[in-house]
Amino acid sequence: MKISSTVILKTFICLAIQAILLMQYSCKKQNHSEQELPQSGQYHFELAWQDDFNGNQLDTALWYHRDSGVRHDGFNDTTAASVDGNGTLVIKVYSDTMNGVIKHHTGMIATKKEFKYGKFEVKAAFTNQSGSWSAFWLQSSTMGNPVGNPQEAGMEIDVVETLPNDGRAHQNLHWDGYGTDHKSAGFITGDLGINSGAFHIFTLEWTPEYYKFYVDGKLTWTFKNPVSNKQEYIILSSEVKNYAANSWAGPILPGGFGSAENSKTIMKADYVKWYRLK
Repeated sequence: MKISSTVILKTFICLAIQAILLMQYSCKKQNHSEQELPQSGQYHFELAWQDDFNGNQLDTALWYHRDSGVRHDGFNDTTAASVDGNGTLVIKVYSDTMNGVIKHHTGMIATKKEFKYGKFEVKAAFTNQSGSWSAFWLQSSTMGNPVGNPQEAGMEIDVVETLPNDGRAHQNLHWDGYGTDHKSAGFITGDLGINSGAFHIFTLEWTPEYYKFYVDGKLTWTFKNPVSNKQEYIILSSEVKNYAANSWAGPILPGGFGSAENSKTIMKADYVKWYRLK
């Protein structure tokens, strides 16, 4: 059958129009998919830093012993924070006596790296005794400077603080320094057996819009204003101070916390992880 040149031309034109429409549709689909990326308030995280505390000593490429020396009514000592060789960080509060004076040894380590936003997580176990408390927290090197601008100055972010004779998780925020301008907000969970020596997972989501706190994967507290926009470092610590009865950690018991071998005031961490904000 003979096909006229007119029919061939019309067919070519139709195919060209279809091709153009297909290209426009593909571009629109691509633009649409770009618009579907997570908007404000919808965040994703990816693992970017971690320590499983493997080996026989603290990884000093990642951590340093913070505030060595006198702190509160204790003495931050490198011997109080160590890795046990079985994949666990151990921070132990203990006491000894020299020249008739009781000295309480405490441990505190901090990351050399500073972080801004993301998901921060620790798997940890606590057994605090009267006069002691332990924590997983973040701190800014310029907290309180300038006063009135915690977004720029940074904030103390307590992902979890644990107390003696208290199975609750204490989650706190502090800003504008620790003097007369100090401000804070906090939340206390119900009794979750936090001070029992059993491991729990404590998590913070920190974004430009909010802090979200979790215990064992369950959301416990959300806080939205103010939020730090400052890089901060991670701290694991056990501390002591002689508080009055029924106040914070309570009084240090006569005789202290026992020797390094016998102390029952122990914080353990199986891992610390940071997931960057995508």
